Amino acid sequence: MSDLVNALASIVAVTVALTLSSLDRRTAALLGATGAVTGNFLAWLAAPGLWERSLLLPWAASVAGIVLLIAGWSAVRAYSGLFDPPSAEDPDTGAVVTAGRSAHETP
Repeated sequence: MSDLVNALASIVAVTVALTLSSLDRRTAALLGATGAVTGNFLAWLAAPGLWERSLLLPWAASVAGIVLLIAGWSAVRAYSGLFDPPSAEDPDTGAVVTAGRSAHETP
């Protein structure tokens, strides 16, 4: 039972630490809780005996889960819309516009 309490404490502590240090707190809470739970689940799935006996493995799994989830979230956000065509409201045509008289005008 103490292993479960240790895992829940690690999930809550790491999620709260991420949430308090973030500008977007709702997203940080969602990513923190999801990453910590996923990290602990995968650690328990990979090595259940070690996860139950270790005091530090749930904490490391919580941090690693959050770091990997945030890295994936950042990659998805960075590349979303990369291959979409430009929108019709974008007036940038790539042409250079100069202000003033043209060379063909006579004074």
